[in-house]
Amino acid sequence: MSRPFPYTYISCPCADMPVPDPARKRKSRESPQKSPQKPPQKPPQKPPQKPPAEQASTDQDKKSPAKEEQHEEDDEEQTFDPRSPRSNFSLYPPEQLLYCEECHQIKCPRCITEEIVSWYCPSCLFETPSSMVRSDGNRCGRNCFNCPVCTAPLAVSTIENATGNGPQQGPWVLSCGYCLWTTLDIGIKFDKPTNIRSQLQKMTDSTAPAALDRSRQGSRAFGDLKHPLSSYASIDEPSNAREHDGEQAAPKEDPAAPPMGTDARFAALKSFYRTQIAETSNSPNDHLSSEFGFSSPGALNRLMSLYTSSSRLSGLYGGKQKPKSKPPVMREALTASEGLQVAQENNEMDMIARLQSPECGWDGMASIDQRATQSPEARFVDDLLPLPVLLRTKRAKRCKSCKHILVKPETKPQSTRFRIRLIALSYIPLPTLRPLALSSSSSLPAMAPTTDLNSLPPLRPIHVLLTLKNHMFDPVRITLATPPVTPGHVTTKVTVLSPQFEIGANSDVWDEALQGASAPLTSDSRSAVLRGVPEAGKVWDKGRNWTTVVLEVVPGTLPGSSAEGGDGNPNTETNDEDVVAVAASKQDEDVLEIPVFVHMDWDADAQLDHQNVGKGSKPDDKVTRELAYWMVLGVGRIQPSL
Repeated sequence: MSRPFPYTYISCPCADMPVPDPARKRKSRESPQKSPQKPPQKPPQKPPQKPPAEQASTDQDKKSPAKEEQHEEDDEEQTFDPRSPRSNFSLYPPEQLLYCEECHQIKCPRCITEEIVSWYCPSCLFETPSSMVRSDGNRCGRNCFNCPVCTAPLAVSTIENATGNGPQQGPWVLSCGYCLWTTLDIGIKFDKPTNIRSQLQKMTDSTAPAALDRSRQGSRAFGDLKHPLSSYASIDEPSNAREHDGEQAAPKEDPAAPPMGTDARFAALKSFYRTQIAETSNSPNDHLSSEFGFSSPGALNRLMSLYTSSSRLSGLYGGKQKPKSKPPVMREALTASEGLQVAQENNEMDMIARLQSPECGWDGMASIDQRATQSPEARFVDDLLPLPVLLRTKRAKRCKSCKHILVKPETKPQSTRFRIRLIALSYIPLPTLRPLALSSSSSLPAMAPTTDLNSLPPLRPIHVLLTLKNHMFDPVRITLATPPVTPGHVTTKVTVLSPQFEIGANSDVWDEALQGASAPLTSDSRSAVLRGVPEAGKVWDKGRNWTTVVLEVVPGTLPGSSAEGGDGNPNTETNDEDVVAVAASKQDEDVLEIPVFVHMDWDADAQLDHQNVGKGSKPDDKVTRELAYWMVLGVGRIQPSL
């Protein structure tokens, strides 16, 4: 694992749940619905007698579901293997897990869904409405910008220094206090210190409203085909109408007009194609035309009608019939006002010449990280523009099963509090692991050097202390279970000296002092600590809301190591580096991980669980709750030799 030794992981039960089959839902939807009327009842008839062979086969079929259920129970009782590929998707640190009070289960990031509560700017802490985010994008619309060179925050400052106490006057620029970059380097000045983003957008994006009107007029010729008072019925009508339509479809552009920016060109293309789809659909007033237009099976019929419903072919067969008009054809963008951009012929050669010039050089080229957040046309540092700050979100988390809210933060950007936060550590004990250092020369607690967890000697027993801390206000009864031998190629023997114990409630310290309930509990545990020898059936130490037990671990031997014996010849020497390389190639087989099954039960108030409350129950009744899960203890790394 990536964490340093020792570490603890908890397995989410969602990895063991079967994946729902979408084919079954599809079959249930396609199956015919049963009529509400009951069929006429027939008199009961005796089942026909079957031959012995068929009767035996039916008995086997009845027994097969029982075998399947037994097989499923056997699968549930199997030991959790932390080295299996499926386990990598279920193991999480305890602080990353949540708990659902409705399902009474641990929830990992895969078991929840996220909902955006609010959008805000991390620089000015201004909350942005969702409607503005959909229209303007997920960037701050105020004066919050980042430097395009070093991504540091930019400040609005004036070029001319104010004399005395007079007001500051423009022009204004954006300056970086880290790399001293300003908008003067790219020749941009602002008239006002407010609404910087709108001023910058007007400078960079040269939109042409008249051009968009010309594109609408150009596409009006195709819309006239469906008009009932149109002068022509199809595209194959006289050529003068076609030439007239072509003149409208391809309006002349002003050569003196400045080139459009990337955002303006995209907006023009979007508006143009929306107009084309609306005009070439079957019915402009149909609200479903956008959904069942070119992406529907009817698009094939419209394409085939271009060849079958021609006015010339209809004259050959049945000339008296009225010629059918062809459906309008969707065209592409033809002008720059519609979003068309023609690549320049010497564009690449000009860039190479500029790169070779002494004014630019290699330092004048924009890096890959700088170009990732800029326009695709930005190649040099002079083409970089200030970046508006990206908005952040506050998100709520729900359970996928019951849609219960697990986490809900405050909507205000200035607040770091949570309205609802059901973390798993508030309901399950917090596990911590540390090695036990024994000392036989002193009766006091051992202060000897601890065991090196990165090189555990094989076949030598070591003792590890597992501490479980309870954060609930109710005492918890814990039962630990481990396999006698860990799964995998390297078998390690594990023994829990005290598998069943109780953890006290997370009550106040003064309550413990007044009640005096912890005095007899700590005497036995302290005596065990003073003796320095772990005993079976006794806890090592115990406090107000925590308990420590001892695990005896005997690390196994790595395959091919000297501790295992190699090929059986004692004179044969094995290289430890080769053994370590083999263990590393087999997904860290030298890492000692112990799967532990934790079963906990406690008595909770009946008022919190409405499902288990009966008619004769009282408000002071207690309801026993249970929770079981697997956790993995990462003890250390086994060394190849003794």
